[in-house]
Amino acid sequence: MKKILSFFGLIAIVATLSAQDCSDLFISEYVEGSGNNKGVEIYNPTDEIVPLGSYYVARYSNGNLTYESGGITQLQGFLYPYATHFLVNGQTVTTETSPACDPALQAMAQQPDHDYPAPTYMNGNDAIALFKDPVGAGDVNDFLVVDLFGIIGGGMQSSDEGWTDFTDAWAYKTIYDADTISGYDSTYIQNYIVPDSYYWLPWTSNHSLIRKASVKAGVTANPDPAFVVTMEWDTVPGGVNQWDFIGSHTCDCEPSNAVETSFEEDELEVYPNPARDYFRVDARMPMEELILYDASGREIYRKNHTSGVLGVVIETDNFPAGIYQLKVRFKEHAQVKRVMIL
Repeated sequence: MKKILSFFGLIAIVATLSAQDCSDLFISEYVEGSGNNKGVEIYNPTDEIVPLGSYYVARYSNGNLTYESGGITQLQGFLYPYATHFLVNGQTVTTETSPACDPALQAMAQQPDHDYPAPTYMNGNDAIALFKDPVGAGDVNDFLVVDLFGIIGGGMQSSDEGWTDFTDAWAYKTIYDADTISGYDSTYIQNYIVPDSYYWLPWTSNHSLIRKASVKAGVTANPDPAFVVTMEWDTVPGGVNQWDFIGSHTCDCEPSNAVETSFEEDELEVYPNPARDYFRVDARMPMEELILYDASGREIYRKNHTSGVLGVVIETDNFPAGIYQLKVRFKEHAQVKRVMIL
């Protein structure tokens, strides 16, 4: 898969996508702790079970226009309605130049990131993008932008609330207010000029940030003129390495009278399981759609039954051995079953 997405290519992709409230995944928490205590939480604001194999997280390092040096990671598994998926820095060994991620933070995650370069090696001044591959071929040219944190090709504003464009020699001054930004001493920086370097400030460095409950959709266009953090994000109280909100997210998309998805064991039967050449699916009520996903969350089979059926046979002799997830959609809800193919 091509690993470079230019900023100009991004503009073309963004133009094809119109974000609707509560219609697609978005970034719900940004964990930028000390060392490699980093992670990105993804939230599902829909009432559907979403296979994650079609989604990718990418990092645009230090104001770059491509993610070549920042890395990209394909998400794995499934995300249930109004639930979260946490991608954590996967480094487990401390080296001379790079510390291991805290095991306690890694234990909170559904997915560890891959080796450097990877999206979860951000340092506050890196833009993070959430992509969707609607075709499922893994071709970056098909990717859609469903959310952005920061500005691709941009850096921090001269305030503690946002970003602005870089220049080769960029001067700024600011006051880090120890009364409002926990963990920082009051420091006055004036006319600090370092050509070809990048800068970040307390709101996006060494802080955990959580999306406001009023946000119902991701940012699908590069912010212009600047990414103002406080418009959509709140800082998690307590300063560096605060992870109390990981694992759930409060969002206005979730209805107060939401109906729990039914997963009655006797509602759906799959046999033989493990399966070798085929398996049969029987249900107590009409099934309208059956979808089979591999272990990475990629769709490999789909069959629609608009009039509804009570029994279906799925041939598996061409599928590789492994663990699969079968999603069965009924009229008002869906159910997922694990299937092993030998």
